[in-house]
Amino acid sequence: MKVIDFIFAARPMLLMPVWSIYLLAFRLRYPFQAWEDANTLALVGLTLAAAGAYYINQIFDYESDRINNKIGFLQHEIISRNQMIAAFLSVSLVAVIITLFSSIFAAFIVLLINLLGLAYSAPPLKLKDRPLGGLLTNAGGFGVLVPLVAMSDLDADIHLVYIIIYFSLIVAAGYLLTIIPDRKGDTVTGKTTLAAELSNRRIISIGLIMLICSLLVAFLIFDFYIIIVSTVSITLFIIALMAPEENVILVACKLPILLVVIVAGIHYPAFLVFILVLIVLTRLYYRKRFGLIYPRIN
Repeated sequence: MKVIDFIFAARPMLLMPVWSIYLLAFRLRYPFQAWEDANTLALVGLTLAAAGAYYINQIFDYESDRINNKIGFLQHEIISRNQMIAAFLSVSLVAVIITLFSSIFAAFIVLLINLLGLAYSAPPLKLKDRPLGGLLTNAGGFGVLVPLVAMSDLDADIHLVYIIIYFSLIVAAGYLLTIIPDRKGDTVTGKTTLAAELSNRRIISIGLIMLICSLLVAFLIFDFYIIIVSTVSITLFIIALMAPEENVILVACKLPILLVVIVAGIHYPAFLVFILVLIVLTRLYYRKRFGLIYPRIN
């Protein structure tokens, strides 16, 4: 059971954007290239690096997660602090080693992700607790570094730039909505996040501008599916702007992620099957372990 606990403590639902962005970035960059073993190794390494970031985040977000009533493996004493630190160190090291068998470049990017995950949560930087630190780290990590792991060449042409800009914008917009429900815990624990500084409508407005820009970039990439993702996301943000209630904000935050997963699944049907199985298993685990219905849209 302890192994299963560590698997779900890695927050597999939050890994879905990592997998989806990798798959879509690869497909957008190389529309006619077949999937290779190197891609599998890179994706495994990327998964472990992201899991490590989530492990270390739970250690330093212990108090705010408790206040915000988030599902806490540490708070419920299912996993100890020392075990979580050991898990972070282990998966971070293995992530780099595995990715080396894909390419030195991918391994270097995964190493950067490890370091960024540490800087995001741990002192002295604790970027997640700063107004722009959390925003830029998420946009840079998910929007820049994850797509770069999917690149098998270093030719920085305009198409690659568009892909990175697109994912950076949609990730940044999504991040802005995720911090709104955390406002109470952030304020009590002295964090100076954007949620603690700005109103809901102002945060949503900033995210909406980013999504409008992402739609323009999607047209430059000329991909029908990501145009749909941006269009639907814009619609949801407009609804949230008109009715900035928590349930509406959560739907506006989570549904675009689901759309990205579906688009990735269109290109890679096996991925969609994997996600469906994962959701079922996650539901069963959280019902048994915590008595909760998770995941859910609102």
